[in-house]
Amino acid sequence: MTHQPNTFDKWALTYDKDLEKANDSDDWMFGDYYCILDKVVEYCELEKYENPQVLDIGAGTGNLSIKFLEKKLMVTAIDPSKKMREICKGKYPDLVVLQGDFLDIPLPSESIDIIVSSFAFHHLTETEKAVSVLLMRDILHSGGRIVIADLMFKNPVEKDRIRQKLLDPEQARKFDEIDEEYPAYFDDLEMVFQRKGFNFRGEPLTKSVWILCACLGYR
Repeated sequence: MTHQPNTFDKWALTYDKDLEKANDSDDWMFGDYYCILDKVVEYCELEKYENPQVLDIGAGTGNLSIKFLEKKLMVTAIDPSKKMREICKGKYPDLVVLQGDFLDIPLPSESIDIIVSSFAFHHLTETEKAVSVLLMRDILHSGGRIVIADLMFKNPVEKDRIRQKLLDPEQARKFDEIDEEYPAYFDDLEMVFQRKGFNFRGEPLTKSVWILCACLGYR
């Protein structure tokens, strides 16, 4: 897993300001940040649930969690960074904020209806991603779903095609930084989730960010 908690402890104080700045830019990861969060909420199809229990993994300072809390839903936010959790709790005192991550989910089996995450899944290696799918499945009710928006490409060919189109050296440099993380391939994740019993769909939101929705059973 990339970026240990202390890395985000250092970033926590400027995190929200940095995201606001990136939202209106051509930043490869965080451009259109707030629109992407809204898309996560849309994919949750909340109207299909009655008072769903929501879990936000890698919640950071709570920018996604608050969208569900404002709808008067029960929301639990987990993050490995102490400073991120402190800021999150300070911003949203009514939010349940716990230490945890994709590989350490401090909740009992079959206790959650909807799991959401934004810009966190890419910190996991491919092996860790597969393990996390099993852990998330364990805490979901039947009919529950997982909605993730993150750094992702359809497949290696598509990633290379996008890279070759970049003429701006600065954009190319930023793109190459992506390889320091573990961006998923949508086609690979589709197979992983389907093998674990999920119905799977998704779409690209930007050049480097996709959204996926995996439902455990039918909703």
